[in-house]
Amino acid sequence: MMKAILLRLACLLIMMGGIGTAHAADAPRRVNVILDWFLNADHAALLAAQYGGAFARHGLDVHLIAPADPGAAPRLVAAGQADLAVSYQTQLGMLLEQGIPLVRVGTLIDTPLNTLIAAGDIHSLADLKGKVIGVSLSGADDAMLATMLSTVGVGMGDIHQVNVNFQLEQALMSHAVDAVMGAVRTYELLDLKQKGMTVTAFFPEEHGVPLNDELVFLAARDHIRDPWVRAFMAALEEGTNTLLNHSDEILSKAIADHPELDTPLNRAAWRETLPRLAKQPALLNARRYRAFMAFQHSHGVINHEAALETYAVDPFALVADVTSRAQE
Repeated sequence: MMKAILLRLACLLIMMGGIGTAHAADAPRRVNVILDWFLNADHAALLAAQYGGAFARHGLDVHLIAPADPGAAPRLVAAGQADLAVSYQTQLGMLLEQGIPLVRVGTLIDTPLNTLIAAGDIHSLADLKGKVIGVSLSGADDAMLATMLSTVGVGMGDIHQVNVNFQLEQALMSHAVDAVMGAVRTYELLDLKQKGMTVTAFFPEEHGVPLNDELVFLAARDHIRDPWVRAFMAALEEGTNTLLNHSDEILSKAIADHPELDTPLNRAAWRETLPRLAKQPALLNARRYRAFMAFQHSHGVINHEAALETYAVDPFALVADVTSRAQE
């Protein structure tokens, strides 16, 4: 009897929440999304979900907000000032150890974008010995850089490292550094080439660093089972498909609303970003996440390897788990 009651209750909850789609008669649920940076090609799938009507069909009124401080997004969500933050998988372990109760509930870009870019006559990682390398994010960038250099027998003591904050491109162009770690292959790398600089890019995942998702969505732990989270991910999946089918049309609409996107750099970035979009945003690659957490722990970026469910979930799997338990 108790199992039957639990099963009916679980089914009722799923019917009420659906897989995330609100009833048409319901008022749209406002969702404030704090971006990781200013609006750019990385956010194309979000724009497509808006322009294609996917967010509206799923009962959502989504607002995309560019932060004044690129590192503020997670803290704004943790403080209840926004619903979702666009952030980085590489930051999850550190956020957890800082006591910021956020959980990955989806992915926007599911391939690494982080890049080590060198200027001048540097053509191999071994050429970086004795050179000055600029970084923006200590910890995660340090671990990647150390791993990459170790593949050619170069240690961190063999280079000069300086923190250039988020001025990576400027530091390289002004010759203040010989290389930078943490630039993005779909933005700074393209921009430097368009500006005529001779540069060489080294990709972390090709030099000993585990694969990772670049951009992820973070939600407060108390809200990961909310129906609007599933609605958002379902709509984003539809939006991504719309973007892949109609990328030029979506770009034209984006430029009409955001004229600052109408530059050769942004058009190139738009094309380069398309194949890197997460086709199933909610889907969680548990093996990849555990491997990257172990990598950061082994390099001292974090003190402990946390259980996966404490920092990353598939919101649809949470619902499926409730149903499965009710059927037992």
